[in-house]
Amino acid sequence: MNIAIWGAGKFGTYICERLMEKQHTVIFIDHNAESINSVMGTKVVSLSEYMKCYKNNMDVLLVAVLEWQEIWQELCEMEIDNCGVVNGVVYYYRLNLAEDILKDTHIVWKGELENKEAFMKKLETNVVDYCNMNCKGCSHFSNIFQKGDSVGYESFEKDIQYLSNKVYITHFDLLGGEAFLSGQLGKYIECLRKYMPKTSISVVSNGLLIPKQSEDLLSYIKEEDVLVSITEYPPTAKLKDKILDTLEKFGIRYEFRGHVETFGKNIDLSGKNDPYKAQTECREFRCHFLRNGKIYKCPFSALGNHFFTRYEIPLHFEEGVDIYDDKTDLRKALRALDTDPIEQCRYCGREERFSWKVSNQPESSEWLIDG
Repeated sequence: MNIAIWGAGKFGTYICERLMEKQHTVIFIDHNAESINSVMGTKVVSLSEYMKCYKNNMDVLLVAVLEWQEIWQELCEMEIDNCGVVNGVVYYYRLNLAEDILKDTHIVWKGELENKEAFMKKLETNVVDYCNMNCKGCSHFSNIFQKGDSVGYESFEKDIQYLSNKVYITHFDLLGGEAFLSGQLGKYIECLRKYMPKTSISVVSNGLLIPKQSEDLLSYIKEEDVLVSITEYPPTAKLKDKILDTLEKFGIRYEFRGHVETFGKNIDLSGKNDPYKAQTECREFRCHFLRNGKIYKCPFSALGNHFFTRYEIPLHFEEGVDIYDDKTDLRKALRALDTDPIEQCRYCGREERFSWKVSNQPESSEWLIDG
């Protein structure tokens, strides 16, 4: 098969290596073709040269760049039909491609994208709101939710089914709270696979409950190629060997996201912060969050009202993109979540760090800084 790869960087090079192993003939397309010329002995051409000299001889064009949306628009305008986007998860986790790339579940093809109103790089949601660890200053406020608190599965399924017809989401995180506290975690995964089969999925966890999970659930996580992403808190580190043994026994893809020794707080009730500066300094401003039919800029935007109510703080925000509002331009609204601050950003000040610890009876001061 003759295959063109858009992107002569590290991602594209990795895809090229995998394709050449399968005896495919490959060329690169890149906007910097004049300065690159060749990569791995493989020719690099401009898009105009590709259209003029190579298009009719290529079976497939694969986009292998992480920020692919603008490139995709360009391809659509050029009326190139036999093209697809390789999910970045292939590069991040060094996955192999299927023998028949036309059936590769990590490649989304033009026919699967052309009816979408918008694209999102990542979306997340809580499957439960409470946690078994209760970190001081939890950014999801898990230690002020009650045991059993969660958004109902029915609401999640309704939102995912609706979004699947409107938005292509590259990656989806299921978290909490602690995701493995949910008795319906398998159903959440099944729902995503049903409506968004090409979206990569992660379960984000502190890891403590993984050795206690049923064989059925762990086998299902493996079967559906779900990544288990573990934040290594001090209690997690003590159980790391057991956690690793369990994950490796079932052949589950996993990552450890680094050892946590400190947390941070940044809520400033003065509301006097520069929202653009706050957004720039925020570590979660692109952690877009799905909750009851709305997509929020960040967990604070989605869950902050619960914090204000708990501590009788006279603030309340009506944020989020209503996915069911027919008057909403989803493409424009979701792009704004990436680029523009929201009113709530004024209440995010410079982060103050403190040593990680458990807090089962938290005070509001564990999230607040002096404005």
